[in-house]
Amino acid sequence: MRVAIAAAVTGLALCSLAACNRPASAPAGAAAPAPLTANQMPQRKPGLWRQVMTMDGNTPAGPGMQLCIDAASEAEMSTFSHRMPGAANCPPAQFTHNLDGSLSFTESCDTGAKGRETTTGVIKGDFNSSYTEQMDTQYSGSPVAAVNGEHKLTLTATWVGPCPPGERGGDLILPNGMKRNILDAPAPTSGATN
Repeated sequence: MRVAIAAAVTGLALCSLAACNRPASAPAGAAAPAPLTANQMPQRKPGLWRQVMTMDGNTPAGPGMQLCIDAASEAEMSTFSHRMPGAANCPPAQFTHNLDGSLSFTESCDTGAKGRETTTGVIKGDFNSSYTEQMDTQYSGSPVAAVNGEHKLTLTATWVGPCPPGERGGDLILPNGMKRNILDAPAPTSGATN
């Protein structure tokens, strides 16, 4: 359960960072693309996105989560450098465009007493109607034995339509109907517990 929650937080934030599939245009023989800067990161289409996660190949339980995105919330979420609660040292993920238009990323995060995680992944899709993110994360040093080792997460996101009245950018609606705004969450501290 703890791994799934950490993966969900990581997945949501990474998806907020990579939200468009614009093909890279590189002439033949060009050098490998450089990491994208913050102002080069594409943005998701505003509206309500349904996100269904599969962890380690297990069948997803329930209909998934919904996330309301507007231009302001997307801009704020894309600046997050700490994606896992309690992260002591989580530099921003490094993103690069691939020749097929997908985005690859790498991230390494030291969560102090909770251990270390290193993630690689690929995000692809049109990002106006849908996208898929595949992440491969290696956890080590966690006091919870089940967390350590390799975990694979696939997140499939589909644009549902405009956000319903009363919802604002950053609202996350869980499968049980519980709602919270992820932008209202307190900043993580090195002593936070989950």
